[in-house]
Amino acid sequence: MTNPASEADEYLMMQAAHWCLRLREADCTVDERRAFEDWLQSDPSHAFEYAKMLEAWDLAGQLSPTLPAP
Repeated sequence: MTNPASEADEYLMMQAAHWCLRLREADCTVDERRAFEDWLQSDPSHAFEYAKMLEAWDLAGQLSPTLPAP
């Protein structure tokens, strides 16, 4: 049996990840940016989850790439 709360949390995380990626794309339209702002402002949990996603994005950018051992 699945937990509806965890499914909702996962869906919110996926939405935040989508916006994190989409807003960085060169072809992201003005309408999409407005849709993001609407999404962000529609619920305080959206802003919180998006901030967490940005933090993870920034931390990932600080990781050193690892090369496979020869």
